[in-house]
Amino acid sequence: MDTEKSELILSVDYGQSWPLSDIFWDDRPDWPKLLQPELVVRLEAWASFFREHADDESGLFGSEEKRRWFDLEAFALRDALEQQVGDRYAIRIELWF
Repeated sequence: MDTEKSELILSVDYGQSWPLSDIFWDDRPDWPKLLQPELVVRLEAWASFFREHADDESGLFGSEEKRRWFDLEAFALRDALEQQVGDRYAIRIELWF
């Protein structure tokens, strides 16, 4: 039996502390049960890094080094999510800026 996976988008926005699209879902997953605690901390830290360093008008991070870390961490987070919940969700990165 082949069931289509729900799409889970890894993305951030200003004022948003959780970087997964489930914040808009009616039936949100129980992430503490599905994800390792270290991954939850990394997801929250990635969102916090964006809020602290991305200019709200330009979207720039103030340095290429900060932007590079942010982008590389996004791909590492996606890979970790795929390992831990990829059997349930199709995971996509969306960096709109």
